[in-house]
Amino acid sequence: MADLLRAGFSRLWKAPVFWLGVAFMGGYGLLACWSAYTNRYGPYVYYLYDLCRYHTLGTVFLPPVFCALFLGTEYEHGTIRNKLIAGKSRPAVYLSSLLLSLAACLMMTAAYYLPVALWGPFITEGLGTRPGMLALAVGGSLLMAAAMCALCTLGSMLISRKAALAVVLLLATLGCLAVSGTVEGRLGEQEYFQGIMMNDDGELVDTENMENPDYLRGREREIYQFAADFLPTGQALAYNFDMIVHPWRMCLCSVFLLCASTGGGLVAFRRKDLK
Repeated sequence: MADLLRAGFSRLWKAPVFWLGVAFMGGYGLLACWSAYTNRYGPYVYYLYDLCRYHTLGTVFLPPVFCALFLGTEYEHGTIRNKLIAGKSRPAVYLSSLLLSLAACLMMTAAYYLPVALWGPFITEGLGTRPGMLALAVGGSLLMAAAMCALCTLGSMLISRKAALAVVLLLATLGCLAVSGTVEGRLGEQEYFQGIMMNDDGELVDTENMENPDYLRGREREIYQFAADFLPTGQALAYNFDMIVHPWRMCLCSVFLLCASTGGGLVAFRRKDLK
């Protein structure tokens, strides 16, 4: 597998999609720092914790774009079949592609953290949270990106047509993001509304709080919260908008998705007819 990784990284350094991703995330980090710098005397106070989690909505789109444009060409050019003809095993081919996509996406994410690490401490008002929570948020967001890479690699190794792969990965990501947004919207419902009525003089006066019928309670709320924690897109929204409820559970869900998709992908790729 070492030969596959060397060849893969040699190709990666020449891939425009990789360098565009690095430039995009680096620019994203600079933009976040610039926003914090220009608003440092404004009403909103920026902390380093804020800058360290703003990248998640951008990061969630890195794996589908990278895997569709980089790994998707493996079938189109016959590269995968050539690797197998050369004596490489299917698990080695699959795992090398997964490790390559993981490394690429983590390097692109690191491009965001570079300006934040160099500039952020001087333009923010401190950490904004406990050091442990900051480390957990950064580590959790990286695990989220790794889970997305594993899922997109699974699709890339099973879908032979590059155009179909790009459509499937992007639509699946957008669909999951829409579902996660709906789930977070339901979880964000207020439990009570301030009641208002009109008195005899025609004036609006406050009354007792009214219960919101759309507020989720009990087991139903637990199911919605688990869905938000389980989906990588739900985690991205939670990190980006600081709606983290169960940070450790989100990390465990990412690890589960990473392991389950890799295991399932290895089994499915071993049985795939490469023609």
